[in-house]
Amino acid sequence: RFEHEDLRAKLLPGYDFVLDDLNSGDGQAGRDADASDPGDYLSTADLGNLTLRAMCGNTSTTHSSSWHGTHVTGTIAALTNNSIGVAGIAYGAKVVPIRVLGKCGGTTSDIADAIAWAAGGTITGVPQNTNPAKIISMSLGGRSPCSLTYRTAIATAQSLGALVVVAAGNDRSGAAGYAPANCPGVL
Repeated sequence: RFEHEDLRAKLLPGYDFVLDDLNSGDGQAGRDADASDPGDYLSTADLGNLTLRAMCGNTSTTHSSSWHGTHVTGTIAALTNNSIGVAGIAYGAKVVPIRVLGKCGGTTSDIADAIAWAAGGTITGVPQNTNPAKIISMSLGGRSPCSLTYRTAIATAQSLGALVVVAAGNDRSGAAGYAPANCPGVL
């Protein structure tokens, strides 16, 4: 949520990599330069859309947004000495916001393209990132082996000088069963 006053001044231009319009939920077609996130909530209306409901694993439960990315970004880069919220551990850092997850998670291809782009790699149909990241932080994952798609994206990011940091414990299980945490070269 870019309107958060502890983060607003820290943000550089980012990108929305969620390709599927239905999953995106932001009302914009495909990938675009607006990385703001409308949230991952599921409303009663969403559950009435059978295609979206199937995409979400045929859930019948509504839920509000987690704003997990905002929380993680604040832990890293929130302003300090402003009497608001917390101080980020790297409060001098700037953030290139990149959206890869929508209402029902995300795709490996969207995430992989975002990893490469974040580090300064070229992605067809997406403008060049003029602020390549030194550290790519992802608090996401899915139960699967590390795919060639992830391996290639992570290798690209590393070759461009970026460190890829991935959550290893969001599901209270060992990271070995979750990609991209189980991919070679990630921290």
